[in-house]
Amino acid sequence: LREEGNEVIPGIVGALADKYGFDVEEAMGILGHSQDKLKWNVAHPTTTTMTTDKSSNMNVQKHLQSIVDAKDTEEEQKNIIMEAQNKDLKQLEKYISKYYPNIKDSHYTTLIDILYVTAVRNYITIPNLIKDLYNGILDKDVIYKLNSGNIYDLLKNPTYKLIAERIKDITVGSNGGMANIGKGEHLLSFGCGINPETDKPYVNIIKNGNGDIRYNVEGVNEEVKWNGGKVDVGQVGKDVTRKFNSLAKIKDIKIKDNKYVPFRTKKDKHLTEEQRETYNALYWQAISEEEIVRLTNNELKQKIINMSFSKIFEKSDSLIMFNDDGKFHRFRNLEQANAYYSDKLEELKGTSKGFECRADQSNPIALYCYVF
Repeated sequence: LREEGNEVIPGIVGALADKYGFDVEEAMGILGHSQDKLKWNVAHPTTTTMTTDKSSNMNVQKHLQSIVDAKDTEEEQKNIIMEAQNKDLKQLEKYISKYYPNIKDSHYTTLIDILYVTAVRNYITIPNLIKDLYNGILDKDVIYKLNSGNIYDLLKNPTYKLIAERIKDITVGSNGGMANIGKGEHLLSFGCGINPETDKPYVNIIKNGNGDIRYNVEGVNEEVKWNGGKVDVGQVGKDVTRKFNSLAKIKDIKIKDNKYVPFRTKKDKHLTEEQRETYNALYWQAISEEEIVRLTNNELKQKIINMSFSKIFEKSDSLIMFNDDGKFHRFRNLEQANAYYSDKLEELKGTSKGFECRADQSNPIALYCYVF
């Protein structure tokens, strides 16, 4: 109060001085004998320290009182807002705790923070967010029926696109030795909502080695790959290279640097077609133990694809892969996967649409899942 009073008093005194024909120093003397004393008197008015000009005194008092009232009102408003925010936060925490109890500790806190801030940024109230998440922001009745499309086209309300885009990036939630949560899994689980008959999610995230999510009504498990997620042959690159070099030595084939990696068109320009196909055959033998004389690049690609997806379908009913723009494609069996890639083998190049084949690393030989 004193601080703000000290800021406004000089201006008030100056205005009064001009009004009645005094200079500022004379006005100070009349009103309070000194500037410091005047500031104290006006900030702590009593009957003995008030100025002799009652109307001026009242104006000063009213101005200072308005500052006090404004501060009280502002503080009350802040408290009201904070209480409402805390109430919303508790409701969101209660919702997640009830329907997604596996999300705990720091994962739980991080998830709540992300959902809360995302809703605020997109002008969606928390009560509406909870209601819509419960009912499902995605059309659950068609989501598993489609083999291709765009996940954002399945939103019941386009307003939720920004929310959905943020939820798909959430990867927190692994707990108790569970594998990591992948991109897109929370979007499918949260987005399909809660079954009122069971009071449980229509879609659960699972980490038991049999897929990533489970559609509870359909009774099927699905593997989810988002924006270049990989399927692999189950053999790491450095082990394949070691086996490849052993096979080459037996056949008296000399490999440059002992680090052959397939599909490197620039680095392998020195190879003849026969050499490349012979190396490809040895590379496949190192992966599968299947002995073949020669393999073209496309033939090797098809074999890696077939083995990678066959491992998926040993434990999962289907696989859905997404591009980052939400475009998706679903395979329900190995035959569908092989057929999808059969005319795209030449396009499987680079690190977003092609293969990961490392000579010295522990990364498995894999295919990046991309929707063409």
